[in-house]
Amino acid sequence: DACVLPGRIVGWLMLPLILFVCLTVLAAQVGWNAFLHWQGEVFMLGGGVTVNTLTDLEWYAFAIIVLFGGVYAFRDDQHVSVDFMSGAFSPRTQMTIRLLGDLFLLTPFCCIIVWFGIKFAMTSFASGEGSTYGGLADRWVIKACVPAGFGLLGVAGIARALRTFLRLMSGRLDAANGQPVEEPET
Repeated sequence: DACVLPGRIVGWLMLPLILFVCLTVLAAQVGWNAFLHWQGEVFMLGGGVTVNTLTDLEWYAFAIIVLFGGVYAFRDDQHVSVDFMSGAFSPRTQMTIRLLGDLFLLTPFCCIIVWFGIKFAMTSFASGEGSTYGGLADRWVIKACVPAGFGLLGVAGIARALRTFLRLMSGRLDAANGQPVEEPET
């Protein structure tokens, strides 16, 4: 459940995301560009808040919701799944395919994204990369969310593979719908 905690928290980013979109639309209609300016630099915001800052905040919030919310959806099996042929397979075959997919497709993919994502974020941090058009100043923050999100997804995939393996070994499959029997929470 530790893997999905960020997903539960970032779900609340929908509210500021809606606010950012509404403020951006309002600013475009009224002709505003700058909302606030101050002396010095503030983490991520730089020297002020502009329409471009709000635009960056929109895609930052959306990216974070997708990255961490995706782990939450995966854990609860609410993600998009391509299983057009699985209905013809036995519950044991379905579980075996799920196990192999988690171990040999999902986990290596997540490892690759984490490996290159860390380098991607570190390069951004080291170079001080920021918006060139008056948006957010510290791009490394959102770039660091990519390996973090995929790292959590990889851990969730390994956990699901382990649960699937244990259910396969114990034979605890629900023959009615081909799904594993859920263990009661203690």
